[in-house]
Amino acid sequence: MKKIKGRDSLDRIEDYTVETVPDADIIVNANETNEFCGDAMEKKLLAAVKACPINRYPSMHGEDLCEMIAEKIGVQPFQVCLGNGSSELLEKLCYAFGGAGRMIAYPNPSFSMYETYVDLADSIPVPFALTEDCRVDPDALISFCRKEKPAVLILCNPNNPTGTYNEKATMEKIIRSVDCLVVMDEAYIEFSNGGQDASCNSTLDLVNRYDNLLVLRTFSKAYGLAGLRIGYGVGSVPVMKILKKVLLPYHVNGLTLAIAREFLADDNYLKDRVSRIVRLREALSSDLAKLGFQVYPSGSNFIMIRPQGKVLDVLAEKAGTDADDEAGRARAGGKYLFDALLDRKILIRNYSQHPLLPGGLRISVGTAEENAAIVEAVAEIIGFGKE
Repeated sequence: MKKIKGRDSLDRIEDYTVETVPDADIIVNANETNEFCGDAMEKKLLAAVKACPINRYPSMHGEDLCEMIAEKIGVQPFQVCLGNGSSELLEKLCYAFGGAGRMIAYPNPSFSMYETYVDLADSIPVPFALTEDCRVDPDALISFCRKEKPAVLILCNPNNPTGTYNEKATMEKIIRSVDCLVVMDEAYIEFSNGGQDASCNSTLDLVNRYDNLLVLRTFSKAYGLAGLRIGYGVGSVPVMKILKKVLLPYHVNGLTLAIAREFLADDNYLKDRVSRIVRLREALSSDLAKLGFQVYPSGSNFIMIRPQGKVLDVLAEKAGTDADDEAGRARAGGKYLFDALLDRKILIRNYSQHPLLPGGLRISVGTAEENAAIVEAVAEIIGFGKE
């Protein structure tokens, strides 16, 4: 039998897996929006689908949607590109600006797919450490880039999976101080700053000031369109001239483009949805903090929690761990809580074994009823209620 072998870099890539439970009652593991779009928007959605000529190819690069985005944020249409989710654009930019022998830097802990995209492009992954509270230290990062000389620097703001974020001034300092392309992954930016004026944290208005900037956004989170797979990038003209060379024609389907146009046109829909999710996030954070968990301050549609103090003692004992260090006990306790919630058909995201987030569990913001059920289940598992 002939031996078939792929590129050497593919040997480093592990399958991307997310826990799935087909019969779960509460699914809060993927940072989706658990509420549907509502009756008014559903009517617009159905009308857009009905009017879409599915027997025809869509526009080659979604030019009409690009024009809408450009007008809304004040850039040229050429400075906007679309992707099958912003994840596709992350992959493509690694192809365009990475390659054999080129380094691509990204934060750790952060979105696990960054390293995969770097490997797919045969680039060299160079993760850099976040601060103890999971933010970016601008001076340390600038020094890191001057030493390592990456071709691309990826920043996630707010950061996934911790939800923490840096202010715009911090990010601008980095952009103007490094010599490489800076990619700002702003998938969750709408939820930052209490959701009231998230634009003050975004670097979108800097793309005409810095030639080395590319900002990524998505419709999956704030708009609640994860199932449609649509994201966009906004960058300087020099950046876009390179990036667009690796984008395939017709890579975003016509139904997705039609629906995205309807959602983008309704500013009130976005404001109302973000405001509601932020309120639910703050209530969930408060309830779990009262139970005794460490809850990271979040600017996203999810929260990261870790067992500490009395909660850690209880979970570690229930897990039956023989670890004598706090990190080991936290890993065991976090895994126990994850499994115990799973037994109750509540699916969250398990980061308990992450070396930098021992015991960490990420919980997407659900509906008010789902959040209440999660808190009640956690209280039952640890054996005591809110203090």
